[in-house]
Amino acid sequence: MSALVRNLRVLRRMTAAEIAQQSVYRGAWIIFMAANICVPIISLLIWRTAIATGAQLPVDESYLTTYFVLLSFVTMATSSWMTGFLADDIRLGKLSSWMVRPASLLIGFVANNLSEKFLKVIALVPMIGVLWWIFRDSMSIPAGPGRWALFAVSLVLGAILVFTIDILIASLAFWMDDVTALAQARLIIAGVLSGAVVPLALMPEWSRGFVDHQPFRFTVSFPVEIVAGSLSGTDLLVGLAIQFGYVVVFGVLARLVWSVGIRAYSAVGA
Repeated sequence: MSALVRNLRVLRRMTAAEIAQQSVYRGAWIIFMAANICVPIISLLIWRTAIATGAQLPVDESYLTTYFVLLSFVTMATSSWMTGFLADDIRLGKLSSWMVRPASLLIGFVANNLSEKFLKVIALVPMIGVLWWIFRDSMSIPAGPGRWALFAVSLVLGAILVFTIDILIASLAFWMDDVTALAQARLIIAGVLSGAVVPLALMPEWSRGFVDHQPFRFTVSFPVEIVAGSLSGTDLLVGLAIQFGYVVVFGVLARLVWSVGIRAYSAVGA
């Protein structure tokens, strides 16, 4: 318990330090978030035009509008960018300097992740608020707080899932000279299977079994589906159980690979 409290204190202080350091680039965050929101909005306008011209889709305009308005926020909240940095630290031998410090290297990456998300939220939420107001007549908004609470829980689980997948891929650098190709492949596959490019509800019917149960769905699409209102009570509980299961499985796997890699690690690159 004392170790947990100490790590939480270290995480709080490191996060505050990261926020102070990165807040220097406030203008860059605003520009970056404005660019981030453009793709979902362009996609929304395209699909709304398709519906207006008579396209027959398995979901209605309300679902698509809610989905794409929330998409940029969910992708930001569940994102992780540590694979390349951690893999470089392993490959170049920089991991050695962290191994002799009282704080874990992973705590440093968590602090960086949380601080960037904090600053991005400040820039992104007002933009989403404007979009919400513009498309308010076409939005599907849950009446009670229950779905919003489940949305928050699913968002946290999705963020942890993405983070553990990043650790797993980066840990392969203990044995591979370069994991860039794997990281890029994961981004491409996740972009499609997470629903970040096209809503999974629009996927072909023959793919439903695989699409609905593969892990990437629970990093982006599933949290949005909770608010969009396309899931029944049973589907919500089953989905949360599957999402939690993936978090546990990938967490254990990442921990195992990391532990084996640390024992085999030797700093020959620095």
